[in-house]
Amino acid sequence: MISNCGHDENGHYSGGRAGDQTGSEWEIRSWYNRPWNYVFRHPEPEIQKLIGDLAEEAAKNNLIGYDQNQRTTFWQQLKVSGYRPGNIKTACETDCSAGVAAIVKSVGYLTGTKALQNVSADMYTGSERAILQAAGFEVLTSDKYLNSDRYLLRGDILLCEGHHTAINLTDGAASAQPSYKWVLSGGKYYYQDQDGKNVHGWALIQETASEYKHWYYFNDKGAAVTGMQIIDDARYYFEESGPLVCALCHTSDKGALEVWYL
Repeated sequence: MISNCGHDENGHYSGGRAGDQTGSEWEIRSWYNRPWNYVFRHPEPEIQKLIGDLAEEAAKNNLIGYDQNQRTTFWQQLKVSGYRPGNIKTACETDCSAGVAAIVKSVGYLTGTKALQNVSADMYTGSERAILQAAGFEVLTSDKYLNSDRYLLRGDILLCEGHHTAINLTDGAASAQPSYKWVLSGGKYYYQDQDGKNVHGWALIQETASEYKHWYYFNDKGAAVTGMQIIDDARYYFEESGPLVCALCHTSDKGALEVWYL
């Protein structure tokens, strides 16, 4: 499903009454191929999800309608409504690109992300690609992202350059991240995906039933290293169970290196 803002109550691009008179000026509808040229995805999952949340709120608030001649009044109402479309109480208007810009800017203010705050409220579909790239979005151009919704995530921004833009609301059937599990073999711990492939190099792993994450390093065979290790000319110390020890080293009175654990 996508949050789609495309026409006023008369099927035109301007001239209608403020607000969504039909429930379809800004609506939630099934994914369709415009066709899309680009998909933009923010690297921070919390930001990505919030973009989807605000896009859904906007589609459900019938005080937000479509009119290219009044396209920035939505942003003006967001600023006085705590940057949440669901809180808007005054009829206002936008169009597809101004709506996306206002939502991205609102997420910037809600999360304190300056690059998103700086997105122009006057963004249009011809400038959108450069603006969102500059704001830190990853640009996806593979056919699997453009030709179906199977690999899309909530909060992905869809662009048909020069024509239309919308925001995806649902995770696609093939977009789920692979599941991983710990495997003990030969006295060594390995971290494997569902296909039995070992993770290599650095990995930030959340502990089971815990909010805490720890860094691990897996060698060329996939085994979690332990003890003192030199990696890329830097020295690290890992617990015997694998997690990287967060510590500060200092010199004792006699010159020996000692470790202060944090």
